[in-house]
Amino acid sequence: MNKKKHIATNLITETARRLLKEKLGHFALYNGTVYTPWESFYGGVVVQKGKIKQLFEGEPPPELVKDGYLLFDCHDNRIVPGFVDIHVHGAKGLDFTLASEEELISAMLYHGTTGGTTAMAPTLVSAPLVHLNQAAERINRVSKSLNPGTPQVLGIHLEGPFLNPWYKGAHIEEYLKEPEPELINDLIASIGDNLKIVTLSPELPHAMEAISRLRRQKVIAALGHSGATVEEVQEAVACGLSHAVHTYSAMRRFHHRSPGALGAVLTNDALSAEIIADGVHTHPAAVDLFFRAKPGDKTVLATDALAVCGLPDSECYLGNKKIISREGKAFLENGNLAGSLLTMNRALAGAIEMSALSMEAVLPAATINPARVIGVDKCKGSLEQGKDADIVLLDDHYDTLLTICRGIPLTNDVS
Repeated sequence: MNKKKHIATNLITETARRLLKEKLGHFALYNGTVYTPWESFYGGVVVQKGKIKQLFEGEPPPELVKDGYLLFDCHDNRIVPGFVDIHVHGAKGLDFTLASEEELISAMLYHGTTGGTTAMAPTLVSAPLVHLNQAAERINRVSKSLNPGTPQVLGIHLEGPFLNPWYKGAHIEEYLKEPEPELINDLIASIGDNLKIVTLSPELPHAMEAISRLRRQKVIAALGHSGATVEEVQEAVACGLSHAVHTYSAMRRFHHRSPGALGAVLTNDALSAEIIADGVHTHPAAVDLFFRAKPGDKTVLATDALAVCGLPDSECYLGNKKIISREGKAFLENGNLAGSLLTMNRALAGAIEMSALSMEAVLPAATINPARVIGVDKCKGSLEQGKDADIVLLDDHYDTLLTICRGIPLTNDVS
């Protein structure tokens, strides 16, 4: 381990975390490259009471020490906004659809400490409606009980059950349903305001009505697992469809005479769109095309991480479906790809490498863009005065050295 890496590793010892906690967010990070995320400069960030008080270029202002701020030397590492993951199913053997409340927090902490995720939308897979409601109740209780030094729950992402069986991917077909008005109304009523995203296939019967209903309820309607035509997607956008999950995956393929759902996602600037930048779901050229095609404020990095994320080669479950991980890939028992093993820091690294774009060009896709999609960009997603002090310290290899959630360093303590 080189000297810089050794010093940076010492930065995240339990002693350092305790010191920061004792200051209750009254500290400054300095001697790093700050990414806002749109621009970068040498300097630091001042934090007070869980909020960003100011950014500064160069050395820390002398009055900080006089005013009692703890100064934290970042040793020339990268200071970036906390990552926002709006499509994540679990980690460390724990699936959000099945997990207990304690297990939910454990999986969230893994994504925070390892991946730099400071806010997320726990994502539920297609399941019997009673199970989805039970899972949503657990997530709702967790979201109300979390302390600031824990990744924040932004709401629930319901991926299914309103999906096209021909593009079901890892979803269990017997649980899939058409988005009939009564079912949509029941889900809205039972999950409540914590329902933030519903992924559905817009070509299904009743889908346009469902999209309109979701929009009126201020729930994001997202395209996914879809065999829709360009025309069907255009109609859905007119009804309120605004987002697309895992571009390329489980999606009608592009043809020059029938561009399909993929063609619509890549060319319709009204749609924000996710990509899984792991080099498994998407070839580097496909990642490059994605960032060329979509406007810079419409790109979203998401992990789509499964329970096998963070484990060596193993077997876990996505809902009630067995997932097998081998050599960095997640498969169904039939050999088809499932979700990913990504954390957000690795998604960022993969996207930068495969697109050959700069940090400033790609970082918004992991921070401010997903924050904007889910409606929290006024308080999260960028390093700006007055916003939540959600901050990640990355080294040159995109490894997470320190994660700060709302001014409190993250630990693996679930108490």
